[in-house]
Amino acid sequence: MSKNEIGAVIAKARTECGLTQDQFGRKYNVSGPAIFKFEKGYVKPSLDLWLLMAKDSEVPEQTAVLMWVRAKLPRKFQSFISLDAPIVKEPAKNYGKAKSKMDKMTNPEEARDMVLNDRTAPKGLKRLLKDTDLWALYKPQPHEISILATVFGQLGDGSKSSFREALRLVREFNVG
Repeated sequence: MSKNEIGAVIAKARTECGLTQDQFGRKYNVSGPAIFKFEKGYVKPSLDLWLLMAKDSEVPEQTAVLMWVRAKLPRKFQSFISLDAPIVKEPAKNYGKAKSKMDKMTNPEEARDMVLNDRTAPKGLKRLLKDTDLWALYKPQPHEISILATVFGQLGDGSKSSFREALRLVREFNVG
């Protein structure tokens, strides 16, 4: 795994275009020094900015999101997200009809029940939602449960603690 994958993609795209950091930055409404910091790995672009840059560099959106999330994780957890896994190369799996229905829900208990009654839901997510203490502490919203099931559920059944950390990531990065 590259130490600074995102920076390498940005630097490659910029040099292939034959642009200076200032010129490349103007393309995305950021400064040249910001591009320098992205390329060197001192800071990471926001997810929205990175997705624009990744799209222009022909990096698939799902891969770009995983690269961004992996870059934000502490180094000891970065290996948990593999861009070479067959599941990443497949089109995004739809979580049945629950995803669109769950995204429209406003009652967290309904979303919880939907996942707990779904045989295809990740086991780690079910264990997290069954834990009444964690449920009371975190109070996950339907859109957060949907993200946990659709995005992180694709990576496997996981453990209760990995889905708890995934929920923390979803909230930290204001995904959804």
